[in-house]
Amino acid sequence: MVASPADQVVARVFGGIVITDSNASGPASYDVHGLRFVFVPAAQDSATYAVDVESRNTEVPPFLAQHFAPSDTPFFEHWTRLEVVAKLSGRPVLELVKESTCLNLPDKNISIQRVDTSTHWIAVGRK
Repeated sequence: MVASPADQVVARVFGGIVITDSNASGPASYDVHGLRFVFVPAAQDSATYAVDVESRNTEVPPFLAQHFAPSDTPFFEHWTRLEVVAKLSGRPVLELVKESTCLNLPDKNISIQRVDTSTHWIAVGRK
């Protein structure tokens, strides 16, 4: 898929782009307001990707916050990373939370890059 000029380019990562688009194909994530973010890899890239997005004004769920405290890293920075790992590894995210794997990647073939903006926490992973 090639991004059209009307697409909102949010970030460039792994040689591809993160866009906001309601119809584009590719790994996608919705924020709490229903805005859809899609990762569009470079044309010849055959890796598997995942993206996770959270709005910066989203409230932290208290039952999850306890699993990440105390930490100098914001909750949703951990959470978006963990969601990407879950998507790429095919494992439930709550299973990863219970295993406390939010800081250590359970699969060494997964690499994650952050492309946070002033309005969103955004993690893109590649396997």
